[in-house]
Amino acid sequence: MSGYERALLPGLLAAAALVVAAPTAQAAIIPLTTAQLTDASDYVVRGTVSQMWVDTDDRGYHWTRVELEVEATYKGPADLDALRLDVMGGVLGTEGTMVVYTPRFDVGEEVLVFAEQLDSGLLVPTGMMQGKATVRIDPDNGREMLVRYNPPQERPYDHRFIPHPDLAVRIYLDDIVTQVRERDLAGWDGEPIPGKSMERLRQMHLQAPVEVNR
Repeated sequence: MSGYERALLPGLLAAAALVVAAPTAQAAIIPLTTAQLTDASDYVVRGTVSQMWVDTDDRGYHWTRVELEVEATYKGPADLDALRLDVMGGVLGTEGTMVVYTPRFDVGEEVLVFAEQLDSGLLVPTGMMQGKATVRIDPDNGREMLVRYNPPQERPYDHRFIPHPDLAVRIYLDDIVTQVRERDLAGWDGEPIPGKSMERLRQMHLQAPVEVNR
């Protein structure tokens, strides 16, 4: 298990096997820029959620598995047609784990996803809920916009009823895709990214060690 996983799991999954009504596991989230999300991700894709299910690992932790039909790849293999995400938490029968700041998904939802591969083989959203946005049509101009909406874990989630953000703060898919492609082409700048080890970043970007102030 990597240092990143060791840092995440105790705080996020200590409440494993809680009854559904129990409090959520607490965590902190550090805001990441689009450039940082791109640098820290192995995949950036647009896709539609085709199926979801919850299971447990050998430690009893609950995971929601999210299967995506990939429509476009902005970082990662160009021939990718499907991707399975591993999202911490979920409800299985009468037991489950609720994890604050994990993204919510819904079958049929069209999404933009930033995903990183952990040493364990799990493929998780980068930066937790920051690694997922729903693709919606802006009713005011017809453009495809990105909406990050994460209701409390105890509430039902239906992507069809996501509220539109205020006009002044709307973010559009084509703008973010341009930023992702430009950043991927330019490559990692050698600066630290919260929650990501420098060793892992160097491995991802296949470059010599970079001297930085840490």
